[in-house]
Amino acid sequence: MIVLKEGQGQPMSLKERVHFLDIVRGFAMLGIIIVNYYLIVDSVKGFDMVSVDVFHNLVSWFAEGKFVTLFSFLFGVGFMIFMDRAAQRVENPTKLFARRLSILLGFGVLHITFVWVGDILAFYAVTGFLLLAFYKHTPKMILRWIIALIVIQFLTPVFTMLYNVVNTAAPDMSNFGEFALSSHNSGLIYLESIGARWADMLTMAASSFPTVYSMFIMFLLGVYFVKMEFFKKMEAKKSIWKRIWIISTIAFLITQSSMLLELIIPFENMLWMEISSILGQNGGLTGSVFYMSTLAMLFIHVPQLRGVLMIFTKVGRMSLTCYLLHTIIGTTLFLGYGFGLADQIQSSGTFMIGLAVYVVLMIFSTLWLRWFKNGPVEFIWRKLTYGKINERPKVMKKRV
Repeated sequence: MIVLKEGQGQPMSLKERVHFLDIVRGFAMLGIIIVNYYLIVDSVKGFDMVSVDVFHNLVSWFAEGKFVTLFSFLFGVGFMIFMDRAAQRVENPTKLFARRLSILLGFGVLHITFVWVGDILAFYAVTGFLLLAFYKHTPKMILRWIIALIVIQFLTPVFTMLYNVVNTAAPDMSNFGEFALSSHNSGLIYLESIGARWADMLTMAASSFPTVYSMFIMFLLGVYFVKMEFFKKMEAKKSIWKRIWIISTIAFLITQSSMLLELIIPFENMLWMEISSILGQNGGLTGSVFYMSTLAMLFIHVPQLRGVLMIFTKVGRMSLTCYLLHTIIGTTLFLGYGFGLADQIQSSGTFMIGLAVYVVLMIFSTLWLRWFKNGPVEFIWRKLTYGKINERPKVMKKRV
């Protein structure tokens, strides 16, 4: 049983929200939608690893792995904000967060079962329990963990590469990345796709450690940013954000150099191909921090753009609802048991549908939040987490 302190445990009010974080969430959702739609379409058509399509390359270079990693960072930020606030209002904030994660895991399981195998919510929920061990650590200790984990992530493929170069008898891993999603088979009816999704999920989960590992690094990075209070009074921290932006820009350019290596180095040169692969694997981390810090620089140094950036906040406030809606819409449009557009759509069409769906979600979120404080799924999540919540539609003033 969770004992409430005076003031009761309640979700964050609108006045307590950090608008910049909602901007980042909304921006990240745009990238996630586009990347996921390409993943769905490509898995139906069969992945073409030598594609020279402009849209494919742009998405692969500048979006793939970056926005889902940015979402992981925001999850870590949300964890700290939740725990700090809960610690002031309930006797056992750890138990409250554990219940919140358990509910998120339930959403993830339902999402996998009835909608899409590419769900990230279940992974967030399971990995999120590890954060409880780091809540009371100092920022310095958190930073040490982050650096250590990044070094391990970078060195592991380096040692693997060196081993493969020295040991000519090493197994051929050229087909390691090939994986077909049977749940995206155009011939499946919807009921058949449910079993196929779980078969795909079991296969994906067996090789999910690198994904979970990178996810946890970003969780901790989000925790570190909150502990350092980088999001409080951001205007007074211009020099800090400038340093973050410069470092992340340099790191992003270095990891993006993997694109040039792939273009100019012959495929037969395995050493350079491995180096390119290592750089690319770390592109999600560097890219997500680069995008977030770039938004911060615009938010801080160009106040005239804040009105434009605020258009992302509505989707950001309803990110869970919009995440689930975009997969429902996408699978219905692209897969065989829906409209089956994946078999016939061009790459540019996939990109435009992604943008169109985001605009629809933006309009929906704006209209919904005129009447309610939270999105529908966010409301359910909060209600199940905190118990009874006094949630009423906003009262609209009549015009005289």
